[in-house]
Amino acid sequence: MRLEAHGIAVELPHGWNGRIFRLAGGGATLHAGTFALALDDSAFGDRSCAAIPTGGAFLSLTEYVPGAGLQPGGGLFASRRMPWPLDPAGFSVRKLAHRRPGQSATQHFFTASCRPLCLYVVIATAPSRSSGRARLDVLNQVLRSVQIAPAQV
Repeated sequence: MRLEAHGIAVELPHGWNGRIFRLAGGGATLHAGTFALALDDSAFGDRSCAAIPTGGAFLSLTEYVPGAGLQPGGGLFASRRMPWPLDPAGFSVRKLAHRRPGQSATQHFFTASCRPLCLYVVIATAPSRSSGRARLDVLNQVLRSVQIAPAQV
């Protein structure tokens, strides 16, 4: 399934759910996951992350609005490297916005197409190492499909 809105496009595998939206006063946000996502959610998917089933995955790609010292390509957003493929060693409970048993996350701030972005990915403990590796493979497939167009001024 292809989703496209607000200058962001992504291909989601069968069984995934996703949406691209813009919160009032904010930039574009992509939510995607292996389970039913909360429709009324924050940029980093607090409600959705509370519902991740064992073996599930959630990702948020959130755009920040430049201004008040925040500049694309500077400071926290200096990296021009898209943070995929995901590094399994980059996941930690310390990176979770809200600690929940059995979950770990990774987060990366960067600039793409002159847009300051944050990728936040949460995974729930898989029953086996091989299923965890397969889940990362699918997440990387989804992330490789992401297209980010320059912001419309």
